[in-house]
Amino acid sequence: MTVNLAEIIEQVRVRNEAMKRALGPNDEGRLVAGRPDTPRGFTAALSSSTGTTQLLGEIKRATPAAGVFAEDLDPSWLAREIEVGGAAAVSVSTERPHFGGSVEDLQSARAGTRLPVLRRDFIIDPYQVPRSYGAGVDAIDVVVKAVPDDATLHRIFDSAERLRLDVLTEVFDEEDALRALEIGKDSPSALRLVGLCDGDLGAPGASSPETAARLAAIFPETTALVHLGGVSTREEVEAVRAAAPRITRFAVSGMALATSDDPAAILRAILRDNPA
Repeated sequence: MTVNLAEIIEQVRVRNEAMKRALGPNDEGRLVAGRPDTPRGFTAALSSSTGTTQLLGEIKRATPAAGVFAEDLDPSWLAREIEVGGAAAVSVSTERPHFGGSVEDLQSARAGTRLPVLRRDFIIDPYQVPRSYGAGVDAIDVVVKAVPDDATLHRIFDSAERLRLDVLTEVFDEEDALRALEIGKDSPSALRLVGLCDGDLGAPGASSPETAARLAAIFPETTALVHLGGVSTREEVEAVRAAAPRITRFAVSGMALATSDDPAAILRAILRDNPA
């Protein structure tokens, strides 16, 4: 399936506008007020200072590159497996047309685990932030490339900050990284946790060790970095850590986890050399 980021973003924009027309401006306040709990600390869960490897277990049904690979996925079961396997947090793709996900998948996953859960989607409008909060999200993924307007990007980060909703800032290249640094001067949440990805929209092997190392060098030591390439083996982790030793957090391939009979074992194998 061939698709580019611009096509996805335009589709998201159209869906957002339709939702605004259907629900009206007062819906945001109602959703925020109706949330029964507070967000679990996503950034804190991935902020170990010991230098040991930490994992973010991905839950997704499809990618543009691979197509559908887990149509009958049980997000609650997989979230439990991710926790049992030793991951620090969970990531759930909620974009439906290209990743087969939904907010309902995220809610099911969150009900199945005590770990914080990230909404992996294309947040391009501040309107999506309180809606995410009201849906029970613990953190949102903000793809810098998806929001070309700096003023809108500031508003997204500021809205998340007001709601105490953690943010993973996702960068694809040096241009994104430099924009994130600039945005971070006024919106500190943009630089707390940064995800490194080469923008292949789910292609296997995305975010090579060389790409990750080049992007990591741009950010200050105070920024926690997450490799978003989707690893599935300890060897892949070691290759990235050899190229960029400060990268100790890794997203584990949603395809590998969703198609395995024992996803917890994949996580344990990656973490096998971590101290007990």
